[in-house]
Amino acid sequence: MEVFIVRDRDVVIFTDRERNISYTEINRFYAVKYFAEPRADILLQPVLCCIVDYADPERAIAASNTIRASLPEVALLLITDMGAALSDNDLIRIRGVGRISLIHWKENYRSKLLLEIQRQLHPEFLSEGPHTAFILSVYNEEQRFRHVRRFCERLQAYIQAHLIEGSIYLIDDGSEDRTLELLEGIERETNLAAGRINDNDNDNVIPLVSARKLGRNTRKAGTYLEGMRTIEADYFVFVDADDSFFIEDIARMINIVKMGYYDIIIGTKDDSAENRSRLRFWISKCKRIVSKPFLPAGVIDSQTGLKVMSAVAVRRIFPHLKEELGLAVDLEMMFIAKKLKLRVLQLPVECIDRDGSHIEVWRDSVRFMRSLVDIWRLDRRIR
Repeated sequence: MEVFIVRDRDVVIFTDRERNISYTEINRFYAVKYFAEPRADILLQPVLCCIVDYADPERAIAASNTIRASLPEVALLLITDMGAALSDNDLIRIRGVGRISLIHWKENYRSKLLLEIQRQLHPEFLSEGPHTAFILSVYNEEQRFRHVRRFCERLQAYIQAHLIEGSIYLIDDGSEDRTLELLEGIERETNLAAGRINDNDNDNVIPLVSARKLGRNTRKAGTYLEGMRTIEADYFVFVDADDSFFIEDIARMINIVKMGYYDIIIGTKDDSAENRSRLRFWISKCKRIVSKPFLPAGVIDSQTGLKVMSAVAVRRIFPHLKEELGLAVDLEMMFIAKKLKLRVLQLPVECIDRDGSHIEVWRDSVRFMRSLVDIWRLDRRIR
């Protein structure tokens, strides 16, 4: 058997290379050594940090326990991705007393991996401030674009005045008009950066505003999944883009979730919405009644387009979400949160129902009722 010498500044990586991560390129400050499996001759040496990167979650847990059997105090960094089953709950199955961190790999946030390695090796160092991502779903808004622009301006002012780090992601849900062109105009006009390093960005920082487009219309669900899958943040704000919500309510929800007592803060507008027709009011009341068994305790309304989530909540919910549910994805998120026993708080928020909404009251209500059956059938066994 070939003998490997590991120095005390080496980062040892156990991987099946399925994710094809270039650790040597990313990890510029430490020597990197790759191994397919943890072996006794490796684990008898002075290893400071081990990275465990296997596509199979059970293999990752087994390898971690093999490492900890020989090196109970070694720092472990487990690599997973948004589609993998490995979760925070799996960490309790790993033995030993050393630090453990779980990172959800995303190619466009490679510096996150380097930062996590630094945190494992030097926990005494200060880390960057929490990053808040605002994810705005936009669809065929050319005729109402003044509302989108005004809301972006208000969000930018809030981020610059009150958040250490924040960024706005305008996700076009397959529009058929000039919406993407107009969104890209806002992106070009905004030359400020969010402050967090992004190795793949030309300017090496995350822009304050960025726009992208989905290949087809998903009735909002795809914009949620795109944001969760590709954006790295500590807190996620999902909000309608038509300037229907007030910055004061958004700020209040962000402040509460940052305290750590709740995983998700969701707004409800049914008793405060301005310009709402009587028909929409009563249909909303009916939806409340039929969806109540799907909602966490204390939540009465899932369909208001404003919610704030911690990164942990996003990571746990994402693998279970289904794009084909469309507008009912909000209800599915709440049902999954209930099944996973996440801590959810609902707050009343002020809202203006804008003219020109793309909601088709009767047709979407029928779709919503059908989605109740699908959500129960597909998600009731989640644990």
